[in-house]
Amino acid sequence: MKNLQLFLVLLTLSFAGLSAAQQKNDIKITVKDKKGKHDVPSQKEKLPHFIQFGIMSKNHENFRSKYKTDVVYENCVISPTLSQQAKENNRALAKNLTAQYGDAWKKDLGIIPYGL
Repeated sequence: MKNLQLFLVLLTLSFAGLSAAQQKNDIKITVKDKKGKHDVPSQKEKLPHFIQFGIMSKNHENFRSKYKTDVVYENCVISPTLSQQAKENNRALAKNLTAQYGDAWKKDLGIIPYGL
């Protein structure tokens, strides 16, 4: 009997903890740059983005503001699935930018996106 009561109490506490954890939807992203660490709000504007792999990254602020398109750098490890997703994403985005702006965006970006 005591084991059953203990089990029910633990089960109740588990569900209470799960429901409390699910109610908090805020995501806090911490970014480290030359000025130090700072938090980026999760409601930041979501832009279409090229996916790049590797440890090097470049500042694409001018490109981001001019074309409303971002570049996201992932780590060096590339799985076949991630590779395919990045290629498809980058090709579709490149096609869209070329239709809107011609080939000028390629010079402004300064890199060749993965899969192009």
